[in-house]
Amino acid sequence: MKVLKKDLISPSRFRKKFEVLINTFRKELNQSFGLEFDFQELGDLILSAVRSNDFNVVENGMIKETALRNWLMKKLVPNTVVLKLDDEEVLKLLVFCLEITFQMFEGGTRATVTQKGFRERRRTFESIIVDQFAGKLGEVFVKRFLETKFGALVELDWRISRQITKFKNDILNARKKVSIKTSLNLAGIWAEADVGYDYGIMVKCSLPKHPFLQFFIEVCGFSKLLDFIDGNIKANGIFRNYINNLKARVKSIKCEEFRSSLKGFVCGYFETSGLSLTREGTKLDYLGVVKEERYLIPVSKLRWTVSDWKFFIKDNNLRVTP
Repeated sequence: MKVLKKDLISPSRFRKKFEVLINTFRKELNQSFGLEFDFQELGDLILSAVRSNDFNVVENGMIKETALRNWLMKKLVPNTVVLKLDDEEVLKLLVFCLEITFQMFEGGTRATVTQKGFRERRRTFESIIVDQFAGKLGEVFVKRFLETKFGALVELDWRISRQITKFKNDILNARKKVSIKTSLNLAGIWAEADVGYDYGIMVKCSLPKHPFLQFFIEVCGFSKLLDFIDGNIKANGIFRNYINNLKARVKSIKCEEFRSSLKGFVCGYFETSGLSLTREGTKLDYLGVVKEERYLIPVSKLRWTVSDWKFFIKDNNLRVTP
């Protein structure tokens, strides 16, 4: 089937039109690599490859299945990291997000609950935790990716400061300034880095819709809450039915049996030297108007191969374990 412009604009339309193709590759990835993407996740990732024509997956307006399979097997699979909620780095991130959020409400940081990036609206405690979690999750995936694949020692910045520091290095022990950006938009095609950085790394992340609640459920906090409610509501009737229904829903979840997973596709990196800044007000395909001057590059232009990452590790003086 031909890929039309309106297919590229609408992720839902694209997924519907290429449903068979997406499900075929979903099954193949699961059977061959044990890598489980849901339909929307993989559909949006494939859409990103098609939009940017990564690996030349589109020719004469048609998707080339062989090229798309190469993209999946050579780029997506080896550069995807899967972590459970009980992974130590994920738990560190949760603790960091809880602490920084408490400090924000107590006035302990310069960050506020009404930042401009959130349209000047006052955010709730829960929404700030999720925003913090999603924003820093890409750093966790990069750390695990570089450590697991290359034995590089990566130190993330877990400090909480009263000052908002510009050009903060996302990899503390890197020789150069590294910006790691997390995107929950799996269909996006632009990697970015702010002015002042030497490197930009792009990570596309997939996480449960309500990650904080998922932690609560999988450590059995939800079950304990229901038991507490059950012991303090004596009346029968409608609320007894509600409680029983809720208990039935969580009955199958065993304590500390972490089933939810987080997936991070480390798309690659780019060097800012020699690149021109994209000016504020520039309009880009599938992104819209650029709201702040920064470096922007299509994901298809990122460096992502084994030799590329070895160069990055060497250029940043990241120590490698024997």
